[in-house]
Amino acid sequence: MMNLLFGFLAIKLAFGAQLMNCPRNQVKFEKIIGLRPSHDFSGYLLHKQQNHEPVTVECLSKCLSKDDCVSFVVYYNVSECYWYNSRLDAFQENENLIDSGVGWFEKTCLYVTKCDKMWIFERVPGAILIGNNIKTLPNRITRRECQQHCLDETANPCKSVKFRIFDEPNSTETMGICTLSDTDRHLMPNSYRVSSYNEEYFENQCSNVTTNEFCAYEEYENAILGHVDMKYDGKSKNECEEVCENTTIFNCRGYSTTTINSTQVCLIHSEDSKLHGPKSLIEIDGARYYEKARCLNITVDCTETYITIRYQPEISFGGKIYMNGYSENLECYVLGNGKQMITLKMPLFGNQCGISEAKSTNNQNRTLLSGTMVLQYNPLIQTQGDRLIKVGCIFSNESKIILGTGVNFTNSLFPNRGTTIVNSTTLQPTVEMRIVDFYTQKEVSDTQIGQELQLIIEIKPADGPYDIWAGHLIAMTEDGQDSILLLDDKGCPTNLNIFPSLIKVVSNDTRKLTGNFQAFKFTSSAIVRFSVIVQFCSIHCIPVDCGNNIVSGGRKKREIEPLMAETTSGTTVKQINKHQYDNQGRNKTVQMPLEFILVVRNTKISPDRLIYGENNKILVAGYDLVTNEVCIDYSLLIGIIITWVLTQIILISCGLLMIRRYKRFYQQENTTQSLEELHKNFGLGFSNLEPRRVHWADNGDFT
Repeated sequence: MMNLLFGFLAIKLAFGAQLMNCPRNQVKFEKIIGLRPSHDFSGYLLHKQQNHEPVTVECLSKCLSKDDCVSFVVYYNVSECYWYNSRLDAFQENENLIDSGVGWFEKTCLYVTKCDKMWIFERVPGAILIGNNIKTLPNRITRRECQQHCLDETANPCKSVKFRIFDEPNSTETMGICTLSDTDRHLMPNSYRVSSYNEEYFENQCSNVTTNEFCAYEEYENAILGHVDMKYDGKSKNECEEVCENTTIFNCRGYSTTTINSTQVCLIHSEDSKLHGPKSLIEIDGARYYEKARCLNITVDCTETYITIRYQPEISFGGKIYMNGYSENLECYVLGNGKQMITLKMPLFGNQCGISEAKSTNNQNRTLLSGTMVLQYNPLIQTQGDRLIKVGCIFSNESKIILGTGVNFTNSLFPNRGTTIVNSTTLQPTVEMRIVDFYTQKEVSDTQIGQELQLIIEIKPADGPYDIWAGHLIAMTEDGQDSILLLDDKGCPTNLNIFPSLIKVVSNDTRKLTGNFQAFKFTSSAIVRFSVIVQFCSIHCIPVDCGNNIVSGGRKKREIEPLMAETTSGTTVKQINKHQYDNQGRNKTVQMPLEFILVVRNTKISPDRLIYGENNKILVAGYDLVTNEVCIDYSLLIGIIITWVLTQIILISCGLLMIRRYKRFYQQENTTQSLEELHKNFGLGFSNLEPRRVHWADNGDFT
């Protein structure tokens, strides 16, 4: 016990001296994920917030200014943090408690340049990243020394570290073997896995992250991430996403939007759901959680008979690319080959690889051929990190438009709604299509037949040099088997009873096309996919006269240029080609497809009153689907009560008659059995009562 106490004090003094000798600007934090001290080590309250307000930033600031504060633990569920005057090494590490609901922050001394993160490394005990090692340092060193080597690495960027612990009896700090890596768990999700307790994963928060490295978000419906680091009130979804993108004090991995006391709330997260799995998500009706996802360098090309998909891996890829449902068809899959480009060439027609065909309903002869591709990191099994990508082409008499609808997770394996794939170059302007409730102007993804909706196509920035026009708006089922053309190639409506022409709205703050309509659905599916082709014009798009006093907010058809774009339901497309000009300097337009997925359900319909007879007597007045209450006419109710009473009387009478008959039968049977038993007791039976012949001793016979 004394040896343990002296060891504890030696570690504490050693680390205290280390921090004392550390320049003030080099005192940094390290975040330890998934652990907290055991109950044997009690901390001191550092900060507390009411109403579950985030405390991470405040706790970091207070501990940094407090010399005695060596480490602290954030309890996210109660918005409290407690500080300790000892570091993690001072505790018996094998006695620390595994707890996914906390964040443990510990002071360290690191020399960092050009990095203003509040914590420099994230440490995950019992985890490891397989492969892509830069180098392994030859000697056993401390965690801090290992992390400093990662920060000082110049030949190759060090994004993460694998640290294997070894016992050093004479050392006051934890020692181990340090291996540097140029990738992290976000780039290689399939290589990040649980490992033994003596292995740890360090992630460098100061590694250079390019602007296009995370260019999309996966959406989780009716949920938020439980670990919240910052909160903003009154922020819309787009504003919340902008806050996440511009956060510099830590790496924002995602954001959540929800409503608290009628106020739209924006929650910022430094972690993601991949760390602790689905259990880290909290179900809240109406909430949305958006998690950053990496870009994929995927391109799609079409000829008259083939569709070609090319994937250029950033790292060595040994998985498989195939069309969903056709993983064993030789024409429909291809295996990875390290860092070499992977090409999957498939026939467009014949439905050999699940390529479905949808044709327009007018005489424009436009055809959509599309399918679902799976990018699977393991050649045999599917994992959470795999992607589903919609790819396809639109053919017409005049042009061929390449379509990529992005990542769309649609089965139970993938619980979220998906992400957007954007090429490495992000150019302005940006364009977004969404569908909102006409009255509340809130974006909807699930509605009922007949609800008043508004389709909005908006270009940003509003004061930019570009204008937009939209045409060839198609509504189709999820599988593309059924479809209807809402706007033709000129942008004119095909059926005003279903969808109107688009109206252009221009102001200092917005430049958009809007169309008001009532929700509708196909009989074969509740999912309605809206697909539209957007054109960009320089300065101004000329409105189109559709006849019958109908004007569409677009332009007359000029020379167009095919463009590949990759979008998904309700997401923003963040890339277009550079503006083109012909030889005469005249304006040329650029085309881009957008898509939005809407779930439309049948309206709750109450039946009419049930009328009977020539006098129109009301038998049933109505039925409330919400409360399951039936409204019945008074005379009918009396009749039902009388019928019920008579039925009960008949049932009771029948029961009494049956009981009386059974009682009489039981008494008769009981009497017979009693007589037989009595005769047996006296040695008499029914046969003994018959006449018998008796023989006497004198041989005389008497009867």
